Amino acid sequence: MTIRTAFSLSALLLCQLLAPSATAERVRPPHRAASSSQPDHFTSVATRYAAKLDSVKRVFLAQQTDSVAVTSSNPYFALLLGSPVLYHSVLRQTLGTLPEETSSFYLGRGISEETDLLIGAQQSLLRSVYAHEPWFVVGEEDGKGTLNLDTAIKEGATEQTTLTDQLKKKETAAPPSSSGVLKDDADLGIIVRKPNFWTFKTDLSLQFTQNYVSDNWYKGGESNNALLATVTIDANFNNKKKISWDNKLEMRLGFQTSRDDSEHKFRTNTDLLRLTNKLGVQAFKNWYYTIMLQSWSQFYKGYKANDPKVYSDFMSPFESLLSIGMDYKLSKKNFNISAAISPLALKFKYVDRKELSPSFGVNAGSHTKWERGSNITVNSKWNICKQVSWVSRLYYFTDYRKVQVEWENTFDLKINDFLSTRFFIYPRFDDSVARQEGKSYLQLNEILSLGFKMNF
Repeated sequence: MTIRTAFSLSALLLCQLLAPSATAERVRPPHRAASSSQPDHFTSVATRYAAKLDSVKRVFLAQQTDSVAVTSSNPYFALLLGSPVLYHSVLRQTLGTLPEETSSFYLGRGISEETDLLIGAQQSLLRSVYAHEPWFVVGEEDGKGTLNLDTAIKEGATEQTTLTDQLKKKETAAPPSSSGVLKDDADLGIIVRKPNFWTFKTDLSLQFTQNYVSDNWYKGGESNNALLATVTIDANFNNKKKISWDNKLEMRLGFQTSRDDSEHKFRTNTDLLRLTNKLGVQAFKNWYYTIMLQSWSQFYKGYKANDPKVYSDFMSPFESLLSIGMDYKLSKKNFNISAAISPLALKFKYVDRKELSPSFGVNAGSHTKWERGSNITVNSKWNICKQVSWVSRLYYFTDYRKVQVEWENTFDLKINDFLSTRFFIYPRFDDSVARQEGKSYLQLNEILSLGFKMNF
């Protein structure tokens, strides 16, 4: 009989002890078995265990090998047939942290291949017991005190309880008040944080520009090279249910100098101050009932070259459009669009400088003008590729006699995280103002720039 055969008998013995039999229940620790059947059950297990030990002993005494005496007193069987304890060497060997000089039962020197296989198999079996039947382990190999591995594992683990279980325990310990609300809720250890439905975004850019302006541009100006500063701030609310509130502040201001202009050291070529507020209530899927307010003016006075006349100024004009309708929102990975269609729109126009009133469609001698009509406003962004994006705004308003259309297009070519090239083209049509002789109602503003850009 070989060592491997002998160990197979020993392993079989322990496996049979741990496994369920045909007539008895699975071996369980005292706290896991029913109290009524526990004495008879453990007596049966002990009787079968003693009988199997006696059978194995007779086989061991009858046969031996030349290399290692296979007897019941062989020390290598102590790990299996001795007291059920936690052997540190088995754990360290498993984790690969066992130094040779500290290993117990196995020094790794002068042993045969068969004995080495025996030890490895014993360790594998013990690891299985530690993992799956920890209640059998009642001590440690140093003999200091007792150990209940099952209890130790449970004490080291964090108890996971649901909120319902915690509330039940709370109700048992402290009944609710007359109002039906539990007192001292902080004892549950629950921290409730109010969700934040706001998102904020800011884009900053400072760029050198090449600018083209048609000679009939409604705010004046001329083609030039200049410096342009742009700031866009978004503050949007969405409660992920039905309510959305979008707010956008856009500020653009560009200055130019001209050697041929004897009247001004510098003049504006781009000047915009615009605030858009849009409140939406979801109707179905991508459609929202929407009320939107768009207001815009400019920062600085507008001039033409070698002309002292002011063509535009802060609050000259100021325009505000209140519209009610439906808004279609679609957001994809690289493309999003918001198209507001408002059959009901009320437009207010104010010109602080009375002398400029006719230039902006307001009656001479008057500051204000009210118009009723309809409006379409479409905002979109398309990330064409990783380095190129296109931002567009299409604005349409009509009072059913005159039409105002603006289409702003911004193409950004990203160079790196801080530098970009920007191409801005802005066609505009407005037949609500007096047309100059020989000039078209169609106006155009174009900017090509290179400079610094940052968003956060």
